[in-house]
Amino acid sequence: MGGVGSFMRQNRTLYIGRIHVSDDIEEIVARHFAEWGQVERIRVLNSRGVAFVTYTNEANSQFAKEAMSHQSLDHNEVLNVRWATVDPNPLAQKRDAQRIEEQAAEAVRKALPAEFVAELEGRDPEARKRKKIEGSFGLSGYEPPDEVWYARTRELEQEKEARQIEASEARLIEDAPAATQQQVEGGGCGILSSSTLSALNGFTGGNFTTKEAAPASSGPLVAYDSDDSD
Repeated sequence: MGGVGSFMRQNRTLYIGRIHVSDDIEEIVARHFAEWGQVERIRVLNSRGVAFVTYTNEANSQFAKEAMSHQSLDHNEVLNVRWATVDPNPLAQKRDAQRIEEQAAEAVRKALPAEFVAELEGRDPEARKRKKIEGSFGLSGYEPPDEVWYARTRELEQEKEARQIEASEARLIEDAPAATQQQVEGGGCGILSSSTLSALNGFTGGNFTTKEAAPASSGPLVAYDSDDSD
């Protein structure tokens, strides 16, 4: 069957059948299927011409399935590529469960602030002390739950970011009058500014001036006779 496998679980393992039987099936399969993504592990049945290829990413396994279906490897065989069923091996099931837990933990690390993650993992010895001081909300002996402390941490981070933005905006406002004054002092009506002309006059001893742009004419560009003037 086609598709992405099962909607109930993530499938990253392909079943490859009808491989030409030889002693180097694993090397041949690895060379051809590594082109479609990073391979986690390969298992082969040399006597039956069957291989199981597991990718580290589900998207790579989907792409490899569509790309290698009904193709051939080093011989003229026609491959049978489909999704593999659940591995009944308890060790394989344990590996899958551990991988899912690691992915969930990584997603939590990306969603939570770095200080909060360090506190949960015990890597920041000052985190618990800071939690008692900043998270007590002025109540002696009160220790907030994790969800309350997380919300408080996010609030403190947002306040810090807001102060940084306000400081940068204040610097921009202070720099704006100085830039305007420099533009007025060095400005001119011609192509060259007054400061540039002064420098040129000092080098050559001549007089350089800028010519004012001619005002645009409001009348017609070419005079012509009209038939109605007769």
